[in-house]
Amino acid sequence: MGGIYSGSGVDVLLHSAGLVEGFGLTKNKLNFVLAEDNPGDVFLVRRALDAQLLSYDLVVVNDGEEALLIVAQMANGEKHFDLILLDLNLPRRDGAEILGQLRSHISLNHIPAVLLTSSDSPQDRDRCLRLGANQYFQKPSNLASFMEIGKIVKDLMETATH
Repeated sequence: MGGIYSGSGVDVLLHSAGLVEGFGLTKNKLNFVLAEDNPGDVFLVRRALDAQLLSYDLVVVNDGEEALLIVAQMANGEKHFDLILLDLNLPRRDGAEILGQLRSHISLNHIPAVLLTSSDSPQDRDRCLRLGANQYFQKPSNLASFMEIGKIVKDLMETATH
């Protein structure tokens, strides 16, 4: 799971040495939800988050119906997430629809949302940004570029706390 260094002696050592600040290795884990049906992309998102030394728990759902359930649970206070990552092309319901539901709840408007997609369509990008996506991330074909999603998430989390 995420935050592989969390809870180890490494975080204590790094904190006491003053080497980690902000959202690095902390005792307070961030809660993320990832709506993604491709196991390879789930793996890469985890690696990208780990590379940023984020301490997090990641709930993965495989389709849009499951993601809508999560949004409903967030809206009625059953669950809390600090950020949601949505694949645009999910089975059963697409990421844009889920984003629209997320943004329809005033209590959830502050939750950062990142759309992940293989689409290079300007219309898809514009639609998602109009619906309230904080970021629109086109999935690249190489690992180095895919790792950028970790930095995007870290930056969004740092911005949300300031």
